[in-house]
Amino acid sequence: MDGMNSEAPRTTVPQIFCKSCASPLVQASDWVREDKSHWRVRLWCPECGHELTALLGQAQINHLSMAIEEGFAVMLEALAELDGEAFGETFLDLLNQVHGGRADHADS
Repeated sequence: MDGMNSEAPRTTVPQIFCKSCASPLVQASDWVREDKSHWRVRLWCPECGHELTALLGQAQINHLSMAIEEGFAVMLEALAELDGEAFGETFLDLLNQVHGGRADHADS
């Protein structure tokens, strides 16, 4: 029996929104530990360019980490769909043409 139910709703972490334009695409970078329980994190919005450096406590860092992981999971799911539908066949066709061309050239 499969313990995973693909139809079951996933637990989602609330998104982090840009304070300038309200975009949900905020990215975190330059994580630096300040002390045992605080991190200094650079937050950047790719839509409006707003940048903010924040000092976050451990609970906030845990929340941010979960939001980032959730974002990666969504991105990987989208890539898997693309790979399985259009990209996969097109890429394999191109790869076969390139590989076939090299084999023909090597035989000459």
